[in-house]
Amino acid sequence: MLFKCKKPVILLLGVLLLVSMTPAFMVANCERTSAFQAQYGVLNHKVYVSVTPSLYDYYGNMSNAINSDSDYANLVTPQAVESIAENIQNLTSNLSHSNERFADAVLQLVHQIPYAINDPKYPVQTLVDNNGDCVSLSLLATSIMQAAGLDVVLIDYTGINPGHMNVGVYLPYMPFYHTAGEAPTDFVYNNKTYWTAECTPAENWKLGDQWNALAKANATIIPLENAEQSSPGQISSSLNTPLTPSSITIDLSQDQSFTNTSQVQSSLGENLRALTISGFVSPANSGENVSIYVSSQFSHQYFTTVTNSSGGYVLTWNFTSAGTYYIRTSWSGDSNYAGADSQTLTVFAGPESAIQFSTHNYNYIFAQPAYAAYQIQSLYGINDFLSIPLGRAVSFSYDFTIVQAGQTGSNVQTEATLQSPMQFARLDRNFTLQQLPPQIFTEPVNVPAYLSPILLPSDFNQTINNQFCFIFQNNRGNYSLNVNALNDYNVSDVKQGNENTASFLNASESIQENVWYNVTASVSDSAITANLYDTNGTLTQSMVTPTNSTDSNQAVMLIANNADSAVIFKDLTVKTANITTQLPESNSKTTDYVALLLPYVGASIFLIAASTVIAVHFKKKKTNQAKNGDDAAFTRT
Repeated sequence: MLFKCKKPVILLLGVLLLVSMTPAFMVANCERTSAFQAQYGVLNHKVYVSVTPSLYDYYGNMSNAINSDSDYANLVTPQAVESIAENIQNLTSNLSHSNERFADAVLQLVHQIPYAINDPKYPVQTLVDNNGDCVSLSLLATSIMQAAGLDVVLIDYTGINPGHMNVGVYLPYMPFYHTAGEAPTDFVYNNKTYWTAECTPAENWKLGDQWNALAKANATIIPLENAEQSSPGQISSSLNTPLTPSSITIDLSQDQSFTNTSQVQSSLGENLRALTISGFVSPANSGENVSIYVSSQFSHQYFTTVTNSSGGYVLTWNFTSAGTYYIRTSWSGDSNYAGADSQTLTVFAGPESAIQFSTHNYNYIFAQPAYAAYQIQSLYGINDFLSIPLGRAVSFSYDFTIVQAGQTGSNVQTEATLQSPMQFARLDRNFTLQQLPPQIFTEPVNVPAYLSPILLPSDFNQTINNQFCFIFQNNRGNYSLNVNALNDYNVSDVKQGNENTASFLNASESIQENVWYNVTASVSDSAITANLYDTNGTLTQSMVTPTNSTDSNQAVMLIANNADSAVIFKDLTVKTANITTQLPESNSKTTDYVALLLPYVGASIFLIAASTVIAVHFKKKKTNQAKNGDDAAFTRT
């Protein structure tokens, strides 16, 4: 079995380091070729398999917890591996004993995956990782067999040390091709006879074969009612012919459905906050399924849409919460084309502005009292969208654009007269609501029927986090890029700071919505230089911040008002003295950036050497574990 990861985006690192430390989403499709026989000794075939990083990441974010035997069925994913089943079935369906031939061909494929003791894995993970123990290999084989319509179960062996698992395949007759001289093993469950299918690669096991040591074990049959019913994508595969690469693009723009400025909208009520996700698949076929993956720190979602006759797709993405989102789209491919992922767009979605009005010396908002604290808290204080450690970077660059992501126009309403008393509330600085007696305004004001006026703290308007900023931070020679929403006080502090330690650039007045801009920054012995370029590559603004290795400095670029806006961010690339790194934008666990980046900055030589030593150590350790671990009687591969 051949394993190949194409086009790694981490450059100038040793292969050992890349394989051992690079997560799947930082590489292109993972491809594998498996040889097998559909008719033993006569017909040899190859199955070419390609897995998109998005599908691998999806299952990596799914729970693989096993609290009872029935939970194993949750990891069976027939739809995800359906293309492999179809290719094998095309060869075996017309043969005698076709179901048995199919099961034996699947076992041949699974036996080519090296054995390794690990936690239970989803079949997609086992294929990409190119290893698995008896559980993971059985889950893969079961998924392929179930995808082809075979009646299968899992068999869990207990009462022996270590335990074991394999697959049970229903046949109405004794297996014809099992190993000669061995009596085939079966289990009866629900009045059906299931024959054992051993998935570990120690021998050329066929349907009905079983390791002799399992004869004394207790066997529990696990039915597959809990198997996954649908998958966001599929593995693409072809028979005997390599897959042709495909591609998919992604674009994000303002959705026009919510821009009626006369309609009062609330992100916690009737409001529809939306952006349009669109792009094209090549080859341009209609009716192809496209998956849209949206991840944040707390959730992982996917949506599906289909292509039109031009290969185009479109989806309106609705959201209610401010925060950082990672969005990419994927096409699964077909029997001719490998699947493809788009690039990942990082979206910093600001909160929706509150509907405000003033009367005398007081400031009010309109909100639903039950949700007012949540709504206002997102507008209050500093909001950190992303922080990326860059190490001792020499330079970096990225692209961004601004789109509307909420209401448009002014939220101050002063056109109508209040006709009746309303229930008031007061919001203190701890975001606690205190009910006030009904009042009547003495000034004309338009009050939405489903909202109540809430009195704000006196200094709220001065502390709202209303300004999107990119902040390049130098902490004594270690650099980071931060995306923040700052309030007026923080911006004022930067502006009034020591000119030797900070600089401030207000680019918001020159930046237009729905236009892409590029920012480059470089570090010399004496200064940080940051440049802003428009879509034509023309330098529009620049700033210089003095720096040295013993100082802490920051360069702040203000780009937009935070409320009702979204910043779309892509193509962050960092260069050091000898290494160019295109940073991952799709990692929803932002706290992992340190772990991802530190190995590539300043310590590559050490890590390559260390990895070699560690690899030797763990190889010895795994050899010892193999003697005592799961499936101990097998020869490990």
